[in-house]
Amino acid sequence: MMVEINREKTRIRMEELMRPVDQQILMCDDREDILMMACAMMQRIKEIFDTQLGVEGRKKMFKGMV
Repeated sequence: MMVEINREKTRIRMEELMRPVDQQILMCDDREDILMMACAMMQRIKEIFDTQLGVEGRKKMFKGMV
């Protein structure tokens, strides 16, 4: 039961955090804008992982995605 509550709280929080991203996607005019935004987001994600997990932690995260 507690796990379900935590998952629901996490889902709600993630939806809240994604609203600005979703809004920015809606502001993109075309495919190039969306790809530009995706590239910028990937760079920011790399920076966040480096700051929060360290370079080795980031490399493990990216490697685990492939």
